[in-house]
Order: sequence, then structure tokens, then C-alpha cells
Amino acid sequence: MTVTMSANALASCCADLYELPIVEYLLGQSFHPGGTKLTRQLANSALVSRKSSVLDVACGNGTSARRIAADFGASVTGCDYSELNLKRAVTSTSAAQLEHQTRFVRGSAEKLPFAAESFDVALCECSLCLFDDRSTALAEMHRVLKPGGRIAISDFFLEAPVPKSLDNLLGRILCVAAAPSVAGYRDSLARAGFEFIRIRNVNWTLAEMIKRIRNRLGVLAATTAAVETMLPADWGDVAPVLADLERFIAGGAAGYLMATARRNCRSRDS
Repeated sequence: MTVTMSANALASCCADLYELPIVEYLLGQSFHPGGTKLTRQLANSALVSRKSSVLDVACGNGTSARRIAADFGASVTGCDYSELNLKRAVTSTSAAQLEHQTRFVRGSAEKLPFAAESFDVALCECSLCLFDDRSTALAEMHRVLKPGGRIAISDFFLEAPVPKSLDNLLGRILCVAAAPSVAGYRDSLARAGFEFIRIRNVNWTLAEMIKRIRNRLGVLAATTAAVETMLPADWGDVAPVLADLERFIAGGAAGYLMATARRNCRSRDS
């Protein structure tokens, strides 16, 4: 038996769940598989350098924006719809003394509040599959990129419907049910006007994520007080959920990818 859910409902669900303390504890500050390690790989693949202007779409708490600013010396703009995320991003960026390289702006991925041809690179991590209108979001990223600018995406993909066993709190935190297929990502990027599309499987990030969740839950299980304060009442038994997720991924029905592409070199006015 499978479960279907609209992208809008999933996005709202995930936004609410990410406010739970347990989520950051389990997934880390980056909230996405691969963490800052994958963020650096994405930035390298997109040829980010000290001269680059980078847009981080759906930037969350700004972890990736700060990492790119610190490691590559780039100028980074984070954009997110959540005011709470942006407040956290600004506070953490100030503490890291990266305000001169990093700024944060509230806005929707489907109507980016930036002029055309403003950025060298657009980054979008573990968010595209949740947008109400992926085609519009990609078109917006294409619009704000300079001619020859690059897009870099990491996200879940699905080649089969999500099983009912993943329709619990942990499954919803992972937010995979609305993900397109690998071919779906490629087609969407091409329709938005991107070229030289390259997609790579990075399922190692999911193996690391599952291992981390198991280890962290083991720590919680040994501390009664922590369980009572951090785990929601409807958490349930996660061991079979993780096992089902591993089987689902191993069978090729789901995974995690990294995609890069380039906007064509023609200006919109040419």
C-alpha cells in the first residue's frame, strides 16, 4: 500500500516538523543528507570561487551559506520564506563574524526577490522536491543567474511510490514523498533553459544519515529524561522504519542526487 500527499501539504508538514528540537539533534544543523561535506562538493561542482556571487535558495538557518562564505570566500545571499529561519541565520552569521560576506533575504523560491542576472551560482539543497511549483522555481533560478551562471542541486529522488511503512513522524521528517525521478529532474532543468546537465548519485549521504539517526536514537534511549523531553508522543518504533528505508534505497526505488547545470551564455536582452 502506498501513500500520496500533495507537495503543498508536504512542504507545510516539513516546515512544522523542522521546528522540533529532535530534528536538529538527529539530522544536524544542515538538515540535509551529506551535511556541509556535500555542500562543499556542490560548491566545487558549480565552480564557486572568491569572485562568485552565490544565491542559496531555501537557505534554512544559513549553515550552507556560512560554509560557502568561509571556505570559498564567496559573497553569499540566503533566501528563505521562514522568518524564524532567517532570524537564526542572522544570529549565527553574526556570531561567526561573516556578515561582510553573507546576507539573508525573505522570499519565495517561486518569486525570488532579486533582479535578473544577479548571481553567478544558484544553490538549492534538499528543498526543490517540496516546492509547490518546481518548474516556476527553476525558471526563477534561471532568471536570476547571469549568462553562463551555474545551478547546483542536491535532493531526494523517487523511482517508485513511497511505502506506507514510511508514513510516520520519521518518514515525514525525511520529506521524500513528493520527490521526482532522476529523469524528472533532468527534464525540469532542461525545460527551465539549463544545459550541460550532470546528475550524480550520492547515496552515501543517506547511508551516513541513517547511521547518524540510529546512533543518536541509541543515545536518547539510554537517557530517560532526554526521551521524555525530545521525542514526540507519536514517535513510535523507528527501528523498522529505518530498516524499510534502507531496503527501499537499496532496491533503487529512492536515493539522493547531486545535479549541476549551466544557464546558456546568452543575455535575456541579446
